[in-house]
Amino acid sequence: MKKSFSAIMIIIGTVIGSGFASGKEVAVFFSRFGSISYFFISLTFFLFFGIIYFFLSRGERALSRLTSSKLISFLCVIISLIFTSSMFAGTINVLPQNLFLRVLIMAMLVLICIVVAKRGVKSLAFINSLLIPITIVAMFVVLISGFDGFALPTFHQNGFAGLFFALLYAVLNFSISSVVIAETGQTLTKKQKACVSFVSSFVLSAFLMLTNVVLLANPELIALPMPLVSVSTGLAGVLIKFVIFSGCITTLFSLVWTTRLALERFGLKMSAIVVVAVFLPIAVSLLGFGQIVSFLYPFASIIGALVLFCVFLLPKGETPP
Repeated sequence: MKKSFSAIMIIIGTVIGSGFASGKEVAVFFSRFGSISYFFISLTFFLFFGIIYFFLSRGERALSRLTSSKLISFLCVIISLIFTSSMFAGTINVLPQNLFLRVLIMAMLVLICIVVAKRGVKSLAFINSLLIPITIVAMFVVLISGFDGFALPTFHQNGFAGLFFALLYAVLNFSISSVVIAETGQTLTKKQKACVSFVSSFVLSAFLMLTNVVLLANPELIALPMPLVSVSTGLAGVLIKFVIFSGCITTLFSLVWTTRLALERFGLKMSAIVVVAVFLPIAVSLLGFGQIVSFLYPFASIIGALVLFCVFLLPKGETPP
């Protein structure tokens, strides 16, 4: 039970980053297609379940291929830089305006990133087990407070494009986190893997659906950088900032660990790994959260599809050099 709970928290913590928690990912990949987005999110549950279970069951092979191919490692670094920059940008957006507090919090995050890079999944399990349960409850409260009835808008783009974006979204969220999930699955039984896959997929899909309901009821929010922040006031406003912050750091730590694994393939020392995995994304984050999610996320999901194919689907013996 303890192993399953820890695995669920790691998976949710890896996915529920700034784009997810702020509602921006839902706006970009689902809500802008209108009422048909409800169907695409339902489909995403099955995609999530299949992908998570597959990763949990093929961990050893994934880790072996990641560490044996420079091409896969390079692609993982590119994706990780995009995601990590988004996490930093999202964190900066919800930090207090006081300059001293901002610098202090960012410095603490950098230090924790270094610790996670060295200790890996054990540190992730501990941090996520503390933060994610609280984050789940807080996000539920935010979404319920923003609920103002169901809406079935007629605005939507080509349905085929919506299906394509649903597939991209599943790939986006698990391309770079697949290695963390795969390593987590090595200590689980077959029954535990199925349970972890179902619960993780259900929680994530439920939040996608609730967020979509809120956005479709308030379509003016879809174009905003952080839709749920804009719609939340009072206690909900405080809670959504906590959700985004905790979601950012839990996803950030997973990305740092995955980046460390990828960069080790190039023989880099820990100091160089820290520069690439932490300080470079901080610089990229200056592009702005909304710009990164709107334009770089779809690009990252396409690269992620190639990574998933190489790591999990390419026949044995045909790993890229």
